[in-house]
Amino acid sequence: MLKYIGRHLSHFTLGGSMEPTTAAAAGGGLSSAGFMLAIMVFFVVMIMLSSRSQKKRDAERNKQISALQKGDKVVLIGGIIGTIVGFNQEILEVKVSENTKLSVLPTGIVTVLKGNNLQQGDKK
Repeated sequence: MLKYIGRHLSHFTLGGSMEPTTAAAAGGGLSSAGFMLAIMVFFVVMIMLSSRSQKKRDAERNKQISALQKGDKVVLIGGIIGTIVGFNQEILEVKVSENTKLSVLPTGIVTVLKGNNLQQGDKK
């Protein structure tokens, strides 16, 4: 019994620390460097996936913005719904009521409404 205990206690240092010596640590598991490498690879993959999906959304949004025409209904950043009545270089003229027109940048457009989207939003 004492031999058994002595064999297993020999893996620890005599300074009172319960940490295994390097010979015992080399036997199994990931080293701290391997663990850090695995974490770094995980984060790199996650960043690549998120940037890819962001680029996809940006491309779709740019396609919608470039296809805007007079008469299209749009939702602006503040939730204002209006109709495009004109283009002036990089500025859009949006009519929000009978006597009110706003000049907005294309980046201020959140959504382009198609079909009956406006009526469906009002019923909720």
